[in-house]
Amino acid sequence: MKPKDLEYMKLNGTPYFDDSRWVCPLNYENKIRGKDAKDSIYIHDVTLRDGEQTCGLTWNEDQRVRIGIALNDLGVKSIEVGMPIISDENKRAIRRLVDMKLDSEIVPFARSLKKDIDESLDCGATRVVIEHAVNPYDNELVYGVSPEKLVDRVVSAILYAKEQGMKPTFMGWDATRSSLDYVLKIFTEVAKQAKPESMVFVDSFGVASPFAIEFIFTELRKAIPDIPFEFHVHNEFGLAMGSVFAAVRAGVSGIHSSINGLGERTGNVATEEVAAGLKLLMGIDTGIDLSKIGYTSRLVEDISKIQVANNKPVVGKRLFWVESGIVVDAIDKLNEAGINAAMTPYLPSLVGMGEIQVKLGAFSGQASIKYWLKRLGIEASEDQIEELTEIVRKEGRIRNTVLEIDEFKRIVGDFMK
Repeated sequence: MKPKDLEYMKLNGTPYFDDSRWVCPLNYENKIRGKDAKDSIYIHDVTLRDGEQTCGLTWNEDQRVRIGIALNDLGVKSIEVGMPIISDENKRAIRRLVDMKLDSEIVPFARSLKKDIDESLDCGATRVVIEHAVNPYDNELVYGVSPEKLVDRVVSAILYAKEQGMKPTFMGWDATRSSLDYVLKIFTEVAKQAKPESMVFVDSFGVASPFAIEFIFTELRKAIPDIPFEFHVHNEFGLAMGSVFAAVRAGVSGIHSSINGLGERTGNVATEEVAAGLKLLMGIDTGIDLSKIGYTSRLVEDISKIQVANNKPVVGKRLFWVESGIVVDAIDKLNEAGINAAMTPYLPSLVGMGEIQVKLGAFSGQASIKYWLKRLGIEASEDQIEELTEIVRKEGRIRNTVLEIDEFKRIVGDFMK
């Protein structure tokens, strides 16, 4: 059933509304989307590398392989699988994933050192991410290199990887705490001298506003128009998704992200949020099978033993719980009119998170009571429904939680005696 379009606003046949979602119409205005945004963006998932930098977390060989297979099934373009130079266990896991010939590219992570690239080669990988800080203070005080030596080091590593038949990506981290002139100088020289397959600009500490990110990528793409750019961002100030949208608006080709937002300190931008956000809010495809998001999130949660917050975007366990009587009443009326995504931006089934769950508690209304009486096949008068509503509300306030359905059955049974 389709809803009837109202005079003030059309729903049917629009990019912001369908059977499973209803989002902001302004998202699709050309001025909002931006002229440089691409129709599709690829995801380079870093759960197995940067995700493992979550304090106290480590993947063993079988866990790394199991998550890698799940990421492939999810549809990520490439998997940053870890650093083979760290351990033989890492190397074995990477080799196993490479030998499986998955659809997702298996990409080891390497410092700008020949020995790191050799270890990646030894795993059978054909792609590699080569990293280095792009911050003058990091380089002068930590690595002891001038801008010229930094460029030489990175260029030498990239050219060596290319000589071995690999496709290298250059990743410049701690770039947002650098001056724009310094960043442009390093990236431009590396691009000119080594021509990597792609380049990654990193907001390592989540310190750039989304407005700054859009400006930076606009300038980078002006200076280096012939090499694809990717964006890697952490979530220190809760701005990671906003920065992703800004980067996409400025024309980036790929986003680095991790399942459940795992990563150092506040973590990386979450793969599930990037995939769902770009597709459902802007119609930008990432290659991700959204219906497999819930399963993949739970798998990583189980293995990592790091619990996802109940209200976490996209995969929070209580994200689609509804208790308010007013909301349940609105859902009923809008559903009857043909609007399925009534009081949520999208249906939970779209991202593999089941169905909307009507819960009973201190804020329940008569619509919630009617909903559950109907599902349980119990008939009641309007007066009885009103009394039951008050009983349920009182019990919810006493317990300070939602009530299990068995408890509701008990309440109804005692009331109906």
